[in-house]
Order: sequence, then C-alpha cells, then structure tokens
Amino acid sequence: MDVPERDSSSQECKEDLKGLYDLAIPLSMPVTVIRDLVEKFDLDLVRRKGKMEMTGEVMDREILVLRGDIETVMAAKKYMFEALDKKMDEWDKMDKELKYREFYEEQAKEKLEEVKKLPKDQKWETTF
Repeated sequence: MDVPERDSSSQECKEDLKGLYDLAIPLSMPVTVIRDLVEKFDLDLVRRKGKMEMTGEVMDREILVLRGDIETVMAAKKYMFEALDKKMDEWDKMDKELKYREFYEEQAKEKLEEVKKLPKDQKWETTF
C-alpha cells in the first residue's frame, strides 16, 4: 500500500484538516484489516509523525492513520477492533487445528509401529 505522508505543520495544511479526525492504526494491525477499513469507510490512509512509547522510551515515529469525519472514524474504529478480534479467533482456531493434527499424526504413527511389531498371525483390533 502506498501511503502519502502529510506534514501538518503548515498553515495551509491545518486549514485543509479542519473537521477531519485521525484514527491511529495500532502497530501489527493486519494489512487485510487496514485495506478493509479504507475500502468500506472511504477514509484516507496517511502517514504522520507521532510520539510513541516503546520499551519505556518516548520516540518520534511515523504512524499510519485513517483520516475522515468523526462519525466515519468512530464507525471505523469499532469495525477495526471487531475485525481484529475475528482475526485473532481465526489464528487461535488454526493453532488448535495444527495441535490436534500433530497429536493425531503422532498417535497414528505410534499405532502403525504397534501393528508392525505384531506377530503375523495376530489381528490388530480397532476401537471406534
């Protein structure tokens, strides 16, 4: 995503921003969520300078913000956190599926080893 940088220090720029509000995008927000926000809410995605406290030290950084009128920005904020919760649930579900798959494969491998060790005249009983 190509995001323009806006310098809010000039008087002309301050006049252009009258009535507009910024919604700061938290670090590590999935790009898919940001893209949805821009498309669904018709907000401007811009970079601006901001102060952030990371590791106990305040530093100047460029941050992504969504810019628009207050009603649209507030609706976008609500959507953003709901979409993030949904993404986190999806990730959690994938993690559980992976753990169960690994457990199943491990159990299947152990059972296969048991079957290989059985004498040829003995049947392997399955319990389902």
